[in-house]
Amino acid sequence: MKNTTYFLTLLFIGLTLMFIACEDEESHDDHNHSECCTDTGECCGNHARMAMVDKGYTETEVNPMEKIECYFEEWDKTIMTPVSGLYEYYDSNGTWVASLDYGDGTCDQWVTKTWDVNIFPDNPEGVLEFSLFE
Repeated sequence: MKNTTYFLTLLFIGLTLMFIACEDEESHDDHNHSECCTDTGECCGNHARMAMVDKGYTETEVNPMEKIECYFEEWDKTIMTPVSGLYEYYDSNGTWVASLDYGDGTCDQWVTKTWDVNIFPDNPEGVLEFSLFE
């Protein structure tokens, strides 16, 4: 019984710490993204993908995501980084609304988001390049 209580206590503490760490990672106000994202290379790229799905759009994987180890001089770190992959998003009528392009296979930190400016008239640019780590 004592071992079971000890195990459950450790499990509870571990899950609590994991939950707190995930909440901190999702809060983008008080930390350096290059640090939070360096282990997985997914921090902000996945946030962008999940944001589209959370808005009710259907995600279609056009080209699967490929990750390789990339060295980033500015952080003096090698990071497992998405270097290619293309995801498209469609509304409930099957109309294309946006895409996320992770690149051509070369090591960089950039993702290109494009969208239909008729559906999103408040953002007439139609394209945005952003860092996976910011």
